[in-house]
Amino acid sequence: MIENICIGKDSISNLSGILKLHPGKKVFLVTGKSSYAKSGAQEMMESLLKGTLYFRFSEFEANPKLEDVEKGIALFNKENCELTIAIGGGSTIDIAKLINSLSKVQENLEETIRANRLDHKPFPLVAIPTTAGSGSEATHFAVIYINGEKHSFAHRYILPEYVCVDSQFTYSTKAYLTACTGADAFCQALESMWAKQGNTESKKYAKKAIQLVWDNLEKAVLNNDHTSKDAVIEGAYWAGKAINISKTTISHALSYKMTSLFDVPHGHAVALTLVHVMKANYEYAREDIQMILSLINAKNLSDGVAKIEKFWEQIGLCLKLSQLGIQENQISKLSNCNLERMKNNPAMLTKEYIEKLFRSIL
Repeated sequence: MIENICIGKDSISNLSGILKLHPGKKVFLVTGKSSYAKSGAQEMMESLLKGTLYFRFSEFEANPKLEDVEKGIALFNKENCELTIAIGGGSTIDIAKLINSLSKVQENLEETIRANRLDHKPFPLVAIPTTAGSGSEATHFAVIYINGEKHSFAHRYILPEYVCVDSQFTYSTKAYLTACTGADAFCQALESMWAKQGNTESKKYAKKAIQLVWDNLEKAVLNNDHTSKDAVIEGAYWAGKAINISKTTISHALSYKMTSLFDVPHGHAVALTLVHVMKANYEYAREDIQMILSLINAKNLSDGVAKIEKFWEQIGLCLKLSQLGIQENQISKLSNCNLERMKNNPAMLTKEYIEKLFRSIL
């Protein structure tokens, strides 16, 4: 899909022009539940959609399940929708991508998802993030849970056709959520730098993301500084662009069980292992990690690790599993990770190494 991108405060106003390109089409509007009103998105969207037929869908869980997607598709088709607008966080955009792209599928939905197969071009999709972190608006894949296991459905058709990255919706975001989503973007960018599937283009996007998030996240969290939040959500977009090419690596792979089993917010979960993975990868991706160190003004690897750990602490992310309710006898549950992400990591880490890593942060 060809992306039409608008970045910056009030970029949502471009939605009027997008709707004019698709006259008479009923909109399937995917939103969060309470966040839709709290972020200020509801008031603005009701104004922009005045005179447009639309059906709002928000009945899904934070980490979309197959059942949520099936329910959404049934409603999408029942309402005869032909244009999807997603406005919300990463899960909101992900489920919208899944419903929109799979709405024409006649075959078994689970088999289609597992095979990453799409035979029909989907309806147009507009993605409007209200959190600064997931980068889902910039990627051609979406997370879905099937029988409790995470899957990433990937296809070029999933990429949104239109994106409005409007920072004003992040201004009301609380400090901890700002920290978690910003940490996700920062981790995505670092992992993209050393990912085996990365290339010159993905590294260019990752560098932009690192600089924007590193220089601005602390003020965004501690002071709710709007200029800093403008920069962080832009950084999250570039991080998404980076991983759209490179994918993520083992820090992301290790995060999913922490989230699904122990409710640790995704960005916080990824942050917990980031510096440990960076150290493990140093000998295998020295040039890329040296670039990261230069971007954060670190003298060497040890200094970089210390700076990043201090960065997490400054924005309120604790770095101990025990403080998050995870005990030593539960570590084995965390160690079974996504093998696909393992293959994208420069260093091949054994299960024993991973368990030792987790014990080191108890």
